[in-house]
Amino acid sequence: MGSGACSPRLEGIPEVGSVEVNKVEAEASRGINRKAVEWVLSIEPVKGYEKQCSEIRLAIEGEKWVECSELVEACFLSYRDEKKSNAKRPVRKKAVKRELKNREKRRRAYGEMQRIYSKDRKKAAAAVFSGAWRLWSEPREENKQFEDQKMEYWKRVLGRESDPDGRPVKPLREPAVEIEEPISLAECKKALRDLKQTASGPDGVSWSSVKSLGPGWLQYLFNSILACGYPTKSFKNSRTVLIPKTEKPSDPGEFRPLAIASVNPAKCSTLAIIWDGKNKRWLHDAKGQFKFRGSTLPALGVEESYKYLGLQYGSKGKLKTGLELLKGMLRELKEAPLKPQQRVFLLRTNILPKIMYYLVNGRVHQYTLRECDKCVRRFLREVLHLPHDTPVSAFHACAKDGGLDIDCFESLVPMYKWQKLVSLEEVPDNLVRDLSQLPAIRKRFQLKGAQTSFNNRAEYRMFWKNKLLDNLDGFGLGEAADVPQVHSWVTDGSSLLTGEMYIKCLKIRWNVWPTAARASRGRRQAPLCDAGCRQIEGLGHILQQCNRTWDKRGARHDRIVEFVGSQVERRGFNVIKEKSFATPRGHRRPDLIIYNKDRRSGPMALARDNKIKYYTDEDLATEVAKVAGPGAQSVVGLVWNWRGCCEKKTDEWLKKMGVPIESRRLASVRVLEGSVWCAEVFRKRTGINFAQVGGRNRSDA
Repeated sequence: MGSGACSPRLEGIPEVGSVEVNKVEAEASRGINRKAVEWVLSIEPVKGYEKQCSEIRLAIEGEKWVECSELVEACFLSYRDEKKSNAKRPVRKKAVKRELKNREKRRRAYGEMQRIYSKDRKKAAAAVFSGAWRLWSEPREENKQFEDQKMEYWKRVLGRESDPDGRPVKPLREPAVEIEEPISLAECKKALRDLKQTASGPDGVSWSSVKSLGPGWLQYLFNSILACGYPTKSFKNSRTVLIPKTEKPSDPGEFRPLAIASVNPAKCSTLAIIWDGKNKRWLHDAKGQFKFRGSTLPALGVEESYKYLGLQYGSKGKLKTGLELLKGMLRELKEAPLKPQQRVFLLRTNILPKIMYYLVNGRVHQYTLRECDKCVRRFLREVLHLPHDTPVSAFHACAKDGGLDIDCFESLVPMYKWQKLVSLEEVPDNLVRDLSQLPAIRKRFQLKGAQTSFNNRAEYRMFWKNKLLDNLDGFGLGEAADVPQVHSWVTDGSSLLTGEMYIKCLKIRWNVWPTAARASRGRRQAPLCDAGCRQIEGLGHILQQCNRTWDKRGARHDRIVEFVGSQVERRGFNVIKEKSFATPRGHRRPDLIIYNKDRRSGPMALARDNKIKYYTDEDLATEVAKVAGPGAQSVVGLVWNWRGCCEKKTDEWLKKMGVPIESRRLASVRVLEGSVWCAEVFRKRTGINFAQVGGRNRSDA
């Protein structure tokens, strides 16, 4: 029923003369709530819903208690029916079925993955690592016979009767009389207020739809259910998702439902170990000795294992694990239809924590840790198209220090193992503390061949930060940590950048863009710029000095000026862009003049301190006062380097002007995009400056 379809009278519940007293016992036997019946009969129908309300009243007043279920269901679904359009859809011809090409399959799987990733990243991660995304590329009409077979199989498994529960039921000390009371309007208001935004269930009613209905409609629905003693069918439906266990399942049993409440003996096994004290050895009993429901549970073999708390155990105890699992998960992540930044996000949030748990709590050698790190770095070089000589510190340094924030197993696992041993020494149990001092126990927490160890995460971060800054490619990231919040685009997996632009921005950020100077490393002499600049052709020269990219540098500068001006203008300031002033020292053209009635400030150049000195002029201040009005003036330099790092004072000034963090982060991304365009233009153009005169460098932005 629509919002406001029925509203309770405020003067109280009137007498119900049509309900006879001799029906109370019959109603009680049918599970009818007498108080809820009185509440429903007291509702005054609103215009447009008299027929539905009268039908419910007649059914409650009369003997037709069975049909109440249909009426309550109609009441519940009428809101959705009201929203449906009455326009008839045109009849379409059935499309001819054809086999999809590989490109169409990839596009279909990619579109479905992006749709799920944008709504629920956890669900997308489950589809990636389970291999379920491979089924999305196939049309729904195919394998219909297999789908029917799968449904019949799981209907038979999940639809059988539950096992009887012979446990005695404890009687209640005090009867809950308040359960019989009709649901009040205050309870519905509280339920709507506490309702969290979640996806709609099988009934199709969304969170926003329930919010828009209002508490009055919910109160009428719930009390109608109490009066009829029948819940709606939608309340009793649930959805079970079948996840494939293998890459291409061929049998209905190769799917895993979300939950099974019963015990399946076919999936159980036993492990029996006997101690031979005379010969001082362990014996493995391979005979099954336990039975369940008349069937013998199979025993594990000597080489077989089982999983407990995420680790593999067998007859030899805790088994070595981690490397093969890591390779399998990286393979699934590489083949899944994802963007590069999404792969990095799932690697950091799903794969690395899981493998770290395996390595810290399992049996592992230093060689295994080193191989795990190599697998991760090899995977990142492939999916991000990075050169083989990309600094290792660029992967493991923190994102706010200029890196990718990928955990290094060889550095962290020994530290976590040692911290775990230290925590055992601090427990209040004397037995546990004594056991932690035994050499055999301490040996299990120590790794053979461990070279690098840290006491805490801060030392680990500082170690990789220094290694990145000591490298020639990471030297320009020294001030990145001053404004850490603008680097969140590196690891958050958002769609702020396209996949191609994300990779190019990382190459610019780490100075691994292909240039002549980088290609000549190890030779006697670095080549000069082929544009005739008489300087080494490095990435810094291309993006900041080369005459061939002068126009793109100017476009990058103008784009940042336009962006900052628009952001400040949205906060109520007046903005004048690039107005020229004639002074005794020459013409001055501040990039932005920002003012309002209460305060005035002039970020007149986006440059460093020399730019600030260049525009700090009394004559220029007089000219600006004629435009912006009298008042205190200040010259501010807003600085980003070509790697996307923002100066600390620049970020503080933007924050003071009311620019949100999202916009400040976007400004750094815009700088990187401009650097990418400059580098691409340099590679495409072939012009040479024979006069050996470089262009005017408009800005260092």
